[in-house]
Amino acid sequence: MIGSGILSSEWVRFRRGLLCGTVSGLALVASPAFAANGQAAPAQAAESEADPGDIVVTAQKRAERLQDVPISIAVVGGETLSALNLNEATDLQYIVPGVQVLNAAGPRSFGFYIRGIGTTSFSSESVEGSVAYVMDGVVLGQSGASLADLPDIERIEVLRGPQGTLFGKNASAGVINVVTRRPSDHWEGRVSGSWAWPLNERKFSGLVTGPISDDVRVLFSARLNKRDGNVENVFDGRRLNNRNDYGFRGKIEATPGSNFTSTLIGDWWRRRSDCCIWTLRSVTVPPNAIEASQIAAGIVPSPTNEKQNVNGLVRSDIDSWGVSLDNEYETDSGYAISSITAFRSWHTIDGLDTDSSPTNIYDTNYADFDQRQFSQELRLTSPKGGLIDYVAGVFYFHSSVTSVSYQDNKSSAAAYAGRVVTNNATTDNYAVFGQANINVAKNFRLIAGARWLSETATANKLRLDTRSSATQFAQARKTDTGFVWRLGAQYDLSPDANVFATVTRGFKAGGYDTGIGFPELRNVDPEKPTNWEIGVRTSWPDAGLTVNLTAFHLTVDDYQISARAPGPTSIYYLINAAKLESNGVEGDITWRPRGDVDFTLSASASYMDATFKSFPNAQCYPGQTAAQGCVGGQQDISGTVLPHAPKFSANLQASYVDALGGGPVKLQLDANMNYRSATAQGFPVFDALIQPRYALVNASIAIASSDDFWQVQFFGRNLTDKNFATTIGGTVLGSAGNTQQYPLYEARRVIGVGFSLNF
Repeated sequence: MIGSGILSSEWVRFRRGLLCGTVSGLALVASPAFAANGQAAPAQAAESEADPGDIVVTAQKRAERLQDVPISIAVVGGETLSALNLNEATDLQYIVPGVQVLNAAGPRSFGFYIRGIGTTSFSSESVEGSVAYVMDGVVLGQSGASLADLPDIERIEVLRGPQGTLFGKNASAGVINVVTRRPSDHWEGRVSGSWAWPLNERKFSGLVTGPISDDVRVLFSARLNKRDGNVENVFDGRRLNNRNDYGFRGKIEATPGSNFTSTLIGDWWRRRSDCCIWTLRSVTVPPNAIEASQIAAGIVPSPTNEKQNVNGLVRSDIDSWGVSLDNEYETDSGYAISSITAFRSWHTIDGLDTDSSPTNIYDTNYADFDQRQFSQELRLTSPKGGLIDYVAGVFYFHSSVTSVSYQDNKSSAAAYAGRVVTNNATTDNYAVFGQANINVAKNFRLIAGARWLSETATANKLRLDTRSSATQFAQARKTDTGFVWRLGAQYDLSPDANVFATVTRGFKAGGYDTGIGFPELRNVDPEKPTNWEIGVRTSWPDAGLTVNLTAFHLTVDDYQISARAPGPTSIYYLINAAKLESNGVEGDITWRPRGDVDFTLSASASYMDATFKSFPNAQCYPGQTAAQGCVGGQQDISGTVLPHAPKFSANLQASYVDALGGGPVKLQLDANMNYRSATAQGFPVFDALIQPRYALVNASIAIASSDDFWQVQFFGRNLTDKNFATTIGGTVLGSAGNTQQYPLYEARRVIGVGFSLNF
C-alpha cells in the first residue's frame, strides 16, 4: 500500500488545487463583468449555434460542429451503446475501425491501440500508454484506470493520431475523450437492466437528475455488472475470468449567473473478479510436462479452448475513485476561462497462478499497485469571428505510484527466483500550450498550435530475495523536455463542405522499465510521432447525407514497445523500436434517406499499412533459430508488420424507429456488423500469433411506449457465433512455439433481454 507520507502530500496537493479552483470561481462570480447579459454558458452557447442533427464535439477544447473539426474523429453516442447493449471501454474496438484493445493478464497491462500504435506494459509505474483516456476533461495517468464500464455517457470521441497540442501527456497515438451526461434542468430518472445467456450476464443501472434550486442541478447514477466466468478450471470447478463490478457517479452543476458554470464531479468504481487467465491455444511442437498435464486433464489446445488447470489464485481487485471541479466563465466580450482541478486514485491487487498446472510452480505471482494523481488545467478560449481565434493554457500533472510485487518460481533455485519487489515512481509534467486559427479569409484559415512540456520522472526499485534475504537497489531520475506542434490549413468549399491538410509532431516522455525481472531500472526514451493528414468533410443536408474521408502518413521514432523475453519465462521488458510507419485512409458515411422517418444508415472503415520501418534489435520469438534470423537473442524485423494493426477494419450500422400504426407503441430496430482482417495479436510476431479475419454481427429489437416511459429490448451480440482472440502469445513455462490466448467472453453468441423505465 502507498505510504502515509505520500498520501498526505497528495491530499495536500488536491486540497490546495481545489481551493484555488473554488476561489477563482468565486472571484469570477464576484467580478463586475459578471453582470447578467443574457449569454449562455460557453458550451451551451456553442451547442445552440448547431443545427438540429449536427454532432457537437469538444475535440479542440471548445464545442464545435464535428464537420468543422480538421481531425480524424469517430463519435459514438450513448444511445448507440445502449441500443447494442454495450457498456464497457473495451467495447469500443467492436464499433470504431482502427481501434484495438489489449486486455489480458490483468489491468496493469491494459491499453488502447489506434492506427496500430499503443504501449502496454507491466512497467506502468513509470511508462504510460500511447493513447490518452480523458474523462470529463481529466486525463487518466494509468491506462488500466479506463478498464471500467461506461455509465450515463453522452458521447465518446475517438481522436486518431497525435493530439499533444491540446491534450498533451500520453496522447502520441490518439485520445479517447469520454463526455458524460450533464445534470438536467428538470427532474427525470431512468432504471434499466438486462440478462443474457450464456454465463448469466446481468447488468443494472439507475440515474436520477434534476434541479434542487433555480441555479443548481444534480445527477446521480449507479450501476452493477455481473457475469459468470467463461473459463472452466478443471482442477476444482471454478469459473474464471468472470465479471463483478459496480460503481457510482455524482454531479452538482451550479449556474449562479448566466456567464458562470461550476461543476463538481465525483465517481467511485470497484471490481472483484477471478480474472484474468490464459488458455492453451496450439501445440505444434512436442509438449513439455506442463502442457502434457493439461492435455492429460482433458484440455484440448485450440482457438476455442476455455479450460485451465490451476490450483492457485486468479484475482483482479480494483478500487478507483476521483473528484474534479470544473469552473467555466464567459466574459461579456465572449472570452471563456476554464479551470479543471482533479484528484484521482487507482488501486489494484491482481495476479494469477501462471504455471498452468495444479503444481505449485508459479502460484505466488501478484502485485499490489497504488496510483494517485493530481492535475490542474487552466485555459483561455477566444470568441470566433475575428482574424485570430485561439485556445491557450497551462497544465500541471503529478502522479505517484507505489507497487509491491510478489513472485516465486518454485522450479528454479536461481538467485531471486523468489522475490518481493517494491517500486516507487513519480511523474511531474508541466506544460504551456495553445492552438490558433488565422482566418485569412471567410472561407480559408491557417492552423498553428504548439505545446512546450517538461516531464520529470523518478523511480526506485528494491528487490528482496525471499530465500537468501539478499537485496538489490536501484534509483534514477531524469527530465524530458519536448516541443509539440501542429501546422495546417482548412478551406471551406461551401457552408457544408471543407478540405484540410495538417502536419503534427507529437511527444510522449520516456521513463524507466520497472519490471521485476531485472535489478536495474532500464531507461526508456521518449516516443516521437509525426503525422501528416489530408481530409475532406462534406454534408448534403437536403439528402440527409454526410461523407468524410481522411488520408494519413504516420511515423513514430523510438516507439515504446513491450515484449516477453525469449525462453520459458514470464519476464517482460520495454525497449524502443527505432522507427515505425503507418499509412492509411479512414472514412465514414451517414445517410438518413427520409426526413419524415427515423431511419439511419452508417458505415465507417479504416485501411492501414503499419510496419516497423527500422527495428534491427527486436527480441526473438520463442523457438526462433539462427536460420530464422535470431542472433544473440535479437532479430532484425525492419519492414515487418506491426502487431494489433489490422490492415482493414470496418463497421456497418443501421437504426430504424417507427410508431406502430401511429399508436402509443413504437418499434426500434438496430443492427451492427464489425469486420477486421487478419491481425498479428502478439509480439514478437510469428505465424501462430495471427488471428484470421472475422466479422461480428450484433442486433436488437426494442418495443417502447411512444413517450419512452418503458422499453423492452431483445438483443444479440456476435450472432454468427464467431470465435476470435485479440491477444495471443507463447506459453509460459511451455515449449517454445506453442501458444496461449486470452479467451474473450465476446467470442461467442450472446442472446439477451433488457428493459428500461424513464420517469
